Amino acid sequence: MTAMHNLIENMTPGRKAHVEMDQEGNNEGKSGVNSSPYNGKKGSDVEDGGPGGPRKPQMPPASVMTRLILIMVWRKLIRNPNTYSSLFGLAWSLISFKWNIKMPTIMSGSISILSDAGLGMAMFSLGLFMALQPKIIACGKSVAVFAMAVRFLTGPAVIAATSIAIGLRGSLLHVAIVQAALPQGIVPFVFAKEYNVHPDILSTAVIFGMLVALPVTVLYYVLLGI
Repeated sequence: MTAMHNLIENMTPGRKAHVEMDQEGNNEGKSGVNSSPYNGKKGSDVEDGGPGGPRKPQMPPASVMTRLILIMVWRKLIRNPNTYSSLFGLAWSLISFKWNIKMPTIMSGSISILSDAGLGMAMFSLGLFMALQPKIIACGKSVAVFAMAVRFLTGPAVIAATSIAIGLRGSLLHVAIVQAALPQGIVPFVFAKEYNVHPDILSTAVIFGMLVALPVTVLYYVLLGI
């Protein structure tokens, strides 16, 4: 060791500094100390970008997600005027049927005008939405066929099962099945467009449902013998 120190002392300053750096690196390697910037960090810290770096997003539990979805839906419902109008209309229908109370003519006429205007605006919105789509069938042919099958096959089947379960038989059962095969209403499209929940599927179901409904309804009418 003494001879090594003497040799180092007799070297030039540049060579001496280089040798000393090599010796320090060897000592760190023997002692198990790593001089990398990631020294002393756990594997998870390196993968996640370190203690101060960005970490991978973790999804909350399913119960928390369900609760957040329900809260969001509830907030949207209580802010929607259609919710209160539906509740008021149902309450008035029950009261009117129970005690035979008639609505004033001026109020009934005003509601009728608003209803007709709302239906026309909904149809205008549907036509405008379809005109802005790049294709006639906005949702695609396969999805459109599936939507038609759900509307005109699954719908009547579900109505038939529930009607039989509650005791409907004969002509009432047949009428319920035919009514279930009627075309899709315009109101679901309005809500789908408002909340941006597959409006392309609903618009296709409404437009092409009107075209398919006539032969399908006649077919149900003939098969059920109404």
